[in-house]
Amino acid sequence: MLTTDRECRRGGQRFAMPTLGEIEGKLIVSEVVAANCLRQLLTTSETEPLPSIKRGIKQALQNRCKGAGLCGEDTDAALEYAFQLLDAAVESVGNQPKQDASGRETVHPMSQMAAPPQ
Repeated sequence: MLTTDRECRRGGQRFAMPTLGEIEGKLIVSEVVAANCLRQLLTTSETEPLPSIKRGIKQALQNRCKGAGLCGEDTDAALEYAFQLLDAAVESVGNQPKQDASGRETVHPMSQMAAPPQ
């Protein structure tokens, strides 16, 4: 159903126009991922926030999918897409240099936290 690398898959050129359901699904996933990341950022100061963020995303998406009447396969696809989106964001943040107190560039700590979904 949902994938971050849609155009890279074989035959993807035949499906250049996403369905309304795919668009709605991607918007729901993006909203849930962003809300959970922001909530985590504003409410806690954990040194490793990703496991907590992933649990929150999983719970929120399962609730949203259940409320929308989606089957288990679609819910699993939405969860997989959400974790791909989160991992891509973590990788993007990790690739950006961060300066320490002395002005030297260092590797961002979020790049070391990326882990497979639970």
